[in-house]
Amino acid sequence: MRRIWFALTIVATALFGAVGPASAHGIGGRTDLPLPAWQLAWAAGFAVASSFVALGAFWSTPRLAEAAAGRALTSVRTTGMRALFVLTRLFGLLLFAIVLVAAWTGNINSAVNISGDAFLIWFWVGLQVASFLIGDVWRLFNPYETIADGAAWLRARSRGESLAPLDTDGMTLWPAVASIFVYLWYELAYHSTESPRSIGVFLTVYSIAMLGGAIRNGRSFVRAADGFAVLFNKLAALAPLFVEDGHLRARSPLTGLSRLPRTPGTVPFVLVVLGSTTFDGFTRSSFWLDVAGGQAGWERTVTSTVGLLVIIGLVAMVYLVAMSMMSSLTGEDASDLSVIFGPTLVPIAAAYAVAHYFSLLVLDGQRMIIQISDPFGKGWDLFGTKDYAIDFTLVSPSTIAWVQTLAIAVGHVLGVAAAHDVAISRYDRRTAVRSQYPMLFVMILYTVIGLFLLLGA
Repeated sequence: MRRIWFALTIVATALFGAVGPASAHGIGGRTDLPLPAWQLAWAAGFAVASSFVALGAFWSTPRLAEAAAGRALTSVRTTGMRALFVLTRLFGLLLFAIVLVAAWTGNINSAVNISGDAFLIWFWVGLQVASFLIGDVWRLFNPYETIADGAAWLRARSRGESLAPLDTDGMTLWPAVASIFVYLWYELAYHSTESPRSIGVFLTVYSIAMLGGAIRNGRSFVRAADGFAVLFNKLAALAPLFVEDGHLRARSPLTGLSRLPRTPGTVPFVLVVLGSTTFDGFTRSSFWLDVAGGQAGWERTVTSTVGLLVIIGLVAMVYLVAMSMMSSLTGEDASDLSVIFGPTLVPIAAAYAVAHYFSLLVLDGQRMIIQISDPFGKGWDLFGTKDYAIDFTLVSPSTIAWVQTLAIAVGHVLGVAAAHDVAISRYDRRTAVRSQYPMLFVMILYTVIGLFLLLGA
């Protein structure tokens, strides 16, 4: 792995030299802070192109699959670890119940009701970050898996049978594509996202769909249909920790991408996530403000829905065109290539999550300190934090700019690295480099457009 990190170090050095501290906009109450567009375009294109050159020079054999096995740290089948797992599952169920009750019965003011920040910030954003930094944390707390597994265990026990293992044969992620799109529509297009009551409706309908599907199709349905669980699991492929064969194991970051299963629906799933985040940035552009700035209510929802579908379609089209071009260079089927190279888009999804939501998590996320003392907005002060003052100077505009800009650039560099590793494992070195020209174009295009949209340009 030394050559891998050496190559990436060269790219990182070039990137730091190309980009200076500047201001960018944050999400969640921050105003737009202009960053020179020319500087972003030059630095981003230079970083991604440099990574391609460095990888071609220093990364001559496939590395990720070999390093993905990692090393065992500890068994997860001990009594203590099993007990810890039960506790985390019960805790996740408790937290879910609190958020659901708060959404349905708590104060309708979203600023004091815990449901909005817990669901839209700490769950949606926080768990994405935790997933790619640590591992599949959500698997420890997922209330849908807890309920589905518990119901299956009780049913098996009542029949005097042992609990059957999860049946993942023939699994498809198309239900997860649908469920994650519904959430992204709710977050980005629906006109009353932060309303506690609308959150209550969404969580209730979503829960009925997940648990109803588990009753009809078995408990493995949740793993294929819960869009949140699927997303966190994909992001966890970037993380250093994972569980396999009853052991907690450690591996080099990024290497887990080589082990992501090629389950039907994986590529559409990732493209929907990427397209939705791109749309989120697009809604801060002057063009979008001219189109929908004066709209409200369902009129805005309809316009945003159309915009969301169009942007997702454009992002997918760019990727599929690149696969078609790669097909002409390698002689392989374009649809097969899209599946093979699909996991290399995961680092970009992680980068977009950081770039778009970093300031939201760090700044607006502080409201949770207040809300844990009064989760329903009833005037309580359970933990003495009701009067906590949110520090909006916790991170400076310059820090936000560094994090956002570097997140997008580094995410695309890692995507280039992952794609190169896949190519070098399939073709001779010369063909592998040539085959990646279309992906290099896609990565540069995604980088530049992503950074321009980050500015609301």
